[in-house]
Amino acid sequence: MDDVTVESSPRDALRRFEPRKRAAESAEDKGEPPVHWPSLGAIPAEREWPELGRWVSDLRERYPGLDSYVVPACWYEHESLLVALQALKDHERVAYATTSPGSAGVEWHRALRDVSALLRQFTADLRCDHGPESAARGQFEDFVAQDIARRRRRAATVALGHSDETFIG
Repeated sequence: MDDVTVESSPRDALRRFEPRKRAAESAEDKGEPPVHWPSLGAIPAEREWPELGRWVSDLRERYPGLDSYVVPACWYEHESLLVALQALKDHERVAYATTSPGSAGVEWHRALRDVSALLRQFTADLRCDHGPESAARGQFEDFVAQDIARRRRRAATVALGHSDETFIG
């Protein structure tokens, strides 16, 4: 008689058959924090740059309205654009995680609308040549290599005991 479990209600009886919650398996489920570019070291930047570059290219393909006046070809050269696009990428990752509610996609599209307006303003304020023809092949890769080298120099400067504030890129 000790082996018999008495259910107090039909609902309690059904709970025994509910699937158990699975352990977090992906970055989305683990709650990976957003990327903060200003504080990113060389090794994480080496991993993040190509990922963000692919994501921005895919975003521009998925949403043709994100023209060069919203996301210029030289977006990676401008910290305001870089940080805003990374925030949007992080938002999309979380919005479409397996644990997100069904309404998260709508929230992501609201963020896309809002951030697109900011990007358009940031780009207008840059006054750089932001037409689609302004990006020569290989510029992104060259910029990334220079950025990673700058981050390594900064880390070496700090490791040698010098102030990060005295670092000159």
